[in-house]
Amino acid sequence: MMKTYYEVVVEGSFECVKGFVLGYLEGSELDGEVIFGREHHIENEDKFGQLLRLLNVRGRTVHFIVGAGFHELLSQALERRKGHLDINIVSVKEIKTAYFDFSYRAYTRELGDKLKELFGSLSDHSTGLHLEAGYKPVEKINPEGKGVEAYAPLHEYELRGKGRIHGPIKDVIDFYGKAEHCEMVELGDIRLEYT
Repeated sequence: MMKTYYEVVVEGSFECVKGFVLGYLEGSELDGEVIFGREHHIENEDKFGQLLRLLNVRGRTVHFIVGAGFHELLSQALERRKGHLDINIVSVKEIKTAYFDFSYRAYTRELGDKLKELFGSLSDHSTGLHLEAGYKPVEKINPEGKGVEAYAPLHEYELRGKGRIHGPIKDVIDFYGKAEHCEMVELGDIRLEYT
Protein backbone atom coordinates (compact mmCIF):
# COMPACT_ATOMS: atom_id res chain seq x y z
CA MET A 1 0.00 0.00 0.00
CA MET A 2 1.29 3.42 -0.96
CA LYS A 3 2.13 5.75 1.90
CA THR A 4 0.19 8.98 2.14
CA TYR A 5 2.11 12.24 2.40
CA TYR A 6 1.02 15.72 3.38
CA GLU A 7 2.34 19.14 2.52
CA VAL A 8 2.46 21.31 5.63
CA VAL A 9 2.87 25.06 5.30
CA VAL A 10 4.10 26.81 8.42
CA GLU A 11 4.55 30.51 9.02
CA GLY A 12 7.92 31.28 10.56
CA SER A 13 11.59 31.52 9.71
CA PHE A 14 13.07 28.52 7.91
CA GLU A 15 15.71 27.91 10.56
CA CYS A 16 13.21 28.05 13.44
CA VAL A 17 10.67 25.78 11.72
CA LYS A 18 13.30 23.25 10.64
CA GLY A 19 14.81 23.23 14.12
CA PHE A 20 11.44 22.70 15.78
CA VAL A 21 10.29 19.98 13.38
CA LEU A 22 13.54 18.01 13.48
CA GLY A 23 13.85 18.51 17.22
CA TYR A 24 10.31 17.24 17.74
CA LEU A 25 10.96 14.24 15.52
CA GLU A 26 14.18 13.38 17.35
CA GLY A 27 12.82 14.09 20.82
CA SER A 28 9.73 11.97 20.22
CA GLU A 29 11.89 9.13 18.87
CA LEU A 30 9.56 8.90 15.89
CA ASP A 31 10.78 7.01 12.85
CA GLY A 32 9.71 9.44 10.17
CA GLU A 33 11.08 11.71 7.55
CA VAL A 34 10.62 15.36 6.72
CA ILE A 35 11.30 16.77 3.28
CA PHE A 36 11.75 20.53 3.23
CA GLY A 37 10.62 22.07 -0.05
CA ARG A 38 13.45 24.59 -0.12
CA GLU A 39 16.01 21.79 -0.08
CA HIS A 40 14.37 19.65 -2.77
CA HIS A 41 13.23 22.07 -5.50
CA ILE A 42 9.58 21.83 -4.49
CA GLU A 43 7.77 25.04 -5.39
CA ASN A 44 4.04 25.51 -5.01
CA GLU A 45 3.90 29.13 -4.12
CA ASP A 46 1.11 31.47 -4.99
CA LYS A 47 1.43 34.56 -7.21
CA PHE A 48 2.33 36.78 -4.25
CA GLY A 49 5.05 34.36 -3.19
CA GLN A 50 6.44 34.33 -6.72
CA LEU A 51 6.48 38.12 -6.74
CA LEU A 52 8.33 38.21 -3.42
CA ARG A 53 10.87 35.72 -4.74
CA LEU A 54 11.41 37.78 -7.89
CA LEU A 55 11.96 40.80 -5.68
CA ASN A 56 14.45 38.74 -3.68
CA VAL A 57 12.33 38.98 -0.54
CA ARG A 58 12.20 35.82 1.52
CA GLY A 59 8.72 34.90 2.62
CA ARG A 60 7.84 33.80 6.13
CA THR A 61 6.36 30.47 5.10
CA VAL A 62 8.10 27.11 5.08
CA HIS A 63 6.79 24.17 3.06
CA PHE A 64 7.62 20.63 4.08
CA ILE A 65 6.33 17.15 3.42
CA VAL A 66 5.66 14.52 6.05
CA GLY A 67 4.04 11.13 6.18
CA ALA A 68 0.46 10.58 7.33
CA GLY A 69 -0.01 11.00 11.06
CA PHE A 70 3.07 13.11 11.72
CA HIS A 71 1.35 16.37 10.74
CA GLU A 72 -1.30 15.73 13.42
CA LEU A 73 1.32 15.15 16.12
CA LEU A 74 3.16 18.25 14.96
CA SER A 75 -0.02 20.34 15.11
CA GLN A 76 -0.60 19.20 18.68
CA ALA A 77 3.00 20.02 19.63
CA LEU A 78 2.71 23.50 18.08
CA GLU A 79 -0.57 24.10 19.88
CA ARG A 80 1.10 23.27 23.20
CA ARG A 81 3.89 25.79 22.42
CA LYS A 82 1.55 28.51 21.17
CA GLY A 83 2.74 31.85 22.47
CA HIS A 84 6.29 30.56 23.05
CA LEU A 85 7.26 30.18 19.41
CA ASP A 86 6.79 32.46 16.42
CA ILE A 87 5.58 29.66 14.15
CA ASN A 88 2.04 28.61 13.16
CA ILE A 89 0.63 26.01 10.82
CA VAL A 90 -1.01 27.76 7.87
CA SER A 91 -2.29 24.75 5.95
CA VAL A 92 -2.07 20.98 5.64
CA LYS A 93 -2.92 19.32 2.33
CA GLU A 94 -2.87 15.67 1.34
CA ILE A 95 -0.67 15.16 -1.69
CA LYS A 96 -2.18 13.18 -4.52
CA THR A 97 0.76 13.20 -6.94
CA ALA A 98 3.73 15.27 -8.03
CA TYR A 99 5.46 16.05 -11.30
CA PHE A 100 8.31 17.94 -12.90
CA ASP A 101 9.36 18.85 -16.41
CA PHE A 102 12.75 17.93 -17.78
CA SER A 103 14.86 18.22 -20.90
CA TYR A 104 18.23 16.85 -21.88
CA ARG A 105 20.69 16.67 -24.70
CA ALA A 106 23.77 14.56 -25.24
CA TYR A 107 26.54 14.76 -27.81
CA THR A 108 28.30 11.51 -26.96
CA ARG A 109 26.95 7.98 -27.20
CA GLU A 110 28.15 7.27 -23.67
CA LEU A 111 26.07 10.06 -22.17
CA GLY A 112 23.18 9.32 -24.55
CA ASP A 113 23.09 5.68 -23.40
CA LYS A 114 23.17 6.80 -19.77
CA LEU A 115 20.24 9.19 -20.29
CA LYS A 116 18.23 6.66 -22.30
CA GLU A 117 18.74 4.12 -19.52
CA LEU A 118 17.77 6.57 -16.76
CA PHE A 119 14.61 7.91 -18.38
CA GLY A 120 13.82 4.61 -20.12
CA SER A 121 13.80 2.85 -16.73
CA LEU A 122 10.46 4.52 -16.05
CA SER A 123 8.77 2.37 -18.70
CA ASP A 124 9.14 -0.79 -16.57
CA HIS A 125 6.51 0.63 -14.13
CA SER A 126 8.36 -0.70 -11.07
CA THR A 127 8.13 2.62 -9.21
CA GLY A 128 4.75 4.11 -10.04
CA LEU A 129 6.41 6.92 -11.96
CA HIS A 130 5.46 7.46 -15.56
CA LEU A 131 6.40 9.68 -18.44
CA GLU A 132 3.49 11.66 -19.76
CA ALA A 133 2.53 11.26 -23.40
CA GLY A 134 4.71 13.21 -25.76
CA TYR A 135 8.08 11.97 -24.57
CA LYS A 136 9.88 10.94 -27.73
CA PRO A 137 13.65 11.26 -27.56
CA VAL A 138 15.26 12.11 -30.88
CA GLU A 139 18.59 10.50 -31.72
CA LYS A 140 20.60 11.70 -34.72
CA ILE A 141 23.76 10.32 -36.27
CA ASN A 142 25.66 12.78 -38.48
CA PRO A 143 28.66 11.05 -40.10
CA GLU A 144 29.90 14.40 -41.46
CA GLY A 145 30.31 15.61 -37.87
CA LYS A 146 32.88 12.94 -37.05
CA GLY A 147 36.08 14.43 -35.65
CA VAL A 148 34.61 17.92 -35.23
CA GLU A 149 35.41 19.70 -31.96
CA ALA A 150 33.06 19.23 -29.01
CA TYR A 151 31.83 22.87 -29.05
CA ALA A 152 31.12 22.93 -32.80
CA PRO A 153 27.50 23.32 -33.99
CA LEU A 154 27.67 19.94 -35.80
CA HIS A 155 28.11 16.75 -33.81
CA GLU A 156 28.47 13.18 -34.97
CA TYR A 157 25.98 12.07 -32.34
CA GLU A 158 23.09 13.93 -30.79
CA LEU A 159 20.28 12.90 -28.47
CA ARG A 160 17.54 15.24 -27.28
CA GLY A 161 14.53 14.59 -25.12
CA LYS A 162 12.01 16.42 -23.01
CA GLY A 163 8.90 15.57 -21.10
CA ARG A 164 7.14 15.43 -17.78
CA ILE A 165 7.48 12.80 -15.05
CA HIS A 166 4.47 12.18 -12.88
CA GLY A 167 3.89 9.95 -9.87
CA PRO A 168 3.88 9.53 -6.09
CA ILE A 169 5.72 12.34 -4.30
CA LYS A 170 8.41 10.21 -2.67
CA ASP A 171 9.25 8.44 -5.95
CA VAL A 172 9.30 11.78 -7.78
CA ILE A 173 11.74 13.26 -5.26
CA ASP A 174 13.98 10.17 -5.39
CA PHE A 175 14.09 10.17 -9.20
CA TYR A 176 14.68 13.94 -9.26
CA GLY A 177 17.68 13.38 -7.01
CA LYS A 178 19.16 10.92 -9.50
CA ALA A 179 18.43 13.04 -12.57
CA GLU A 180 19.83 16.28 -11.17
CA HIS A 181 23.29 14.72 -10.94
CA CYS A 182 23.38 13.84 -14.66
CA GLU A 183 25.20 16.06 -17.10
CA MET A 184 23.19 17.99 -19.69
CA VAL A 185 19.86 17.51 -17.87
CA GLU A 186 17.67 20.47 -17.02
CA LEU A 187 14.90 20.01 -14.48
CA GLY A 188 11.95 22.20 -13.57
CA ASP A 189 10.74 22.52 -9.99
CA ILE A 190 8.67 19.73 -8.48
CA ARG A 191 4.97 20.63 -8.48
CA LEU A 192 2.41 19.07 -6.17
CA GLU A 193 -1.17 18.05 -6.87
CA TYR A 194 -3.55 17.65 -3.95
CA THR A 195 -6.51 15.39 -3.29
